[in-house]
Amino acid sequence: MLKRRYVKALRTATLGILATAALIWGAVDIVGVSGEALMGYLWLSTQGVVLIVLGAIPFALVLRSLRGRK
Repeated sequence: MLKRRYVKALRTATLGILATAALIWGAVDIVGVSGEALMGYLWLSTQGVVLIVLGAIPFALVLRSLRGRK
């Protein structure tokens, strides 16, 4: 049985993915943005997020080690 905390995290991630899919569908269908251009922007945004997360990892490790010393 999954803990309540993990169920909440899974639900949040699922809702985030569904909301993103709805925004993409709306941009392509309602606004008329080309699907290729939108996928290119989505890929570029994903790369940006990954770079930010990778850049934050060393700082998180330093903060965690400093917290452990107290």
